[in-house]
Amino acid sequence: IKAGGDIIAYSTSDERLKENVQTIQNALSKVELISGNTYDWKEGFDNIHPHKGNDVGVIAQEIEKVLPQSVTERENGYKAVNYEKIVPLLIEAIKELSAKVKELENK
Repeated sequence: IKAGGDIIAYSTSDERLKENVQTIQNALSKVELISGNTYDWKEGFDNIHPHKGNDVGVIAQEIEKVLPQSVTERENGYKAVNYEKIVPLLIEAIKELSAKVKELENK
């Protein structure tokens, strides 16, 4: 779906629907393995995506190595990232950094 207006959506995330909940371990080291990039979309792939010009994002293959649940391979063989699923990794990485900062402040 490509929409031009505002879209408000919520993802089901109720604790009562989950089991075997585990905190992401070594999140900071995982974040260090991925890169945030600016890039230009290649022309001639209109049948695969509608994007043009300069953009910002991540590389699906890098994300797949550290958080495979957030990457899917489409029928055309190209990989796509569900950016929403990267947020929990970033939250845990920030918490790890915060703990390191607090430790350094207490020395």
